[in-house]
Amino acid sequence: MCGYMVQILSLSGITRDLEEGLRSKCKADIVKPYTKIFPDGEQYLRLPDALDQEIYVAQSLYPEQDRKIVELYLAIEAVKGLDRKVKALILPYVAYARQDKRFLVGEPISINALYQGLKIYGVNTIVAIDVHSPEAFSRLEFRLINILPHLFMAKYAESKIEFVVAPDKGALHRAKIVAEGLGVGLDYLDKYRDRVTGEIRVNTKELDIYGKTVAIVDDIISTGGTLAKAVDTLYSAGAKHIIAIVSHAFLSSKSIDNLERVGLKELIISNTIEQKISLPKWIKVIDISPLICPYIL
Repeated sequence: MCGYMVQILSLSGITRDLEEGLRSKCKADIVKPYTKIFPDGEQYLRLPDALDQEIYVAQSLYPEQDRKIVELYLAIEAVKGLDRKVKALILPYVAYARQDKRFLVGEPISINALYQGLKIYGVNTIVAIDVHSPEAFSRLEFRLINILPHLFMAKYAESKIEFVVAPDKGALHRAKIVAEGLGVGLDYLDKYRDRVTGEIRVNTKELDIYGKTVAIVDDIISTGGTLAKAVDTLYSAGAKHIIAIVSHAFLSSKSIDNLERVGLKELIISNTIEQKISLPKWIKVIDISPLICPYIL
């Protein structure tokens, strides 16, 4: 490819539209490995010869997180075997990032178990989208560029956002960026999680949202249960319309039904992971490659 700025080795977790965004908006030369699965389930990977001396390796670690992580390690080792250098990893979705401490006796710190081995291959910089626990990567002495995409995504909302809410105090930093960027009010909900059962409880508090369009800002949707409870709570507090802006969405028909049932008006998500099901019109998938470009050019 003539005139490209950087070269990116794109692995199987990178979504098609994100890969195209990196190619067209970041002016990247996208190279792909040859891969196959052996009959026993093990992975095989081979890199093309025409690699730059320094390249970026891109991998989103979902679905089949374990396979994606193994593929990532195989690719990095292969880069080293060609006497090339990984300038940085681009990890749009970072798996196993929630367990950043031992909440209960006997638990592992999954971030330590899976990511500190990258240091062996000379990886020092990670470009990621909304990592659940940036501090854990700092403790491992990575240079982490943690991109929060919510304000960028908020401009795609059809509704005019009049108030921003974090689903709990721990997510307040994400919501604050959006609220300040839009010049609107900000608050958070009281959320409690049972560490043994995983059950979520969201408590109502005094919120200045009566008659307003409210945006919930968060990092992850999985079952949609927590978000549905937050939506229900905000409508009970007098909100007119509720939208959600979420970095990583693991959507299923059930989670979509849950959110539709409680009256979520819009859901805006990024393209960090591939959506395997057909999405209704009130869910928008936003290409966040323009946010990555400044950090790889």
